[in-house]
Amino acid sequence: MGTHVLSLRIEGNLLDRLRTHAAKRDMPVQDYVLQLLQRNDFDERFQAAVEETDRLTHWPTTATTPAPASAKPWQVGAPRK
Repeated sequence: MGTHVLSLRIEGNLLDRLRTHAAKRDMPVQDYVLQLLQRNDFDERFQAAVEETDRLTHWPTTATTPAPASAKPWQVGAPRK
């Protein structure tokens, strides 16, 4: 996996803001932008994994499937006394 060059044309105000944020972290602007891109990519992949897990392991909740009246007190969804 090699490295490649990405050239961006951005507005002056945005570049100033990026410089300010990078300086607060004592980082060059390039490293700061790469860190932002990597974090955003991770967030998207993590969210996709969470959604896929939810889709594959859909557990009914007690609100949608109440326990029968004959449920024992220790069973999930049993009515409280």
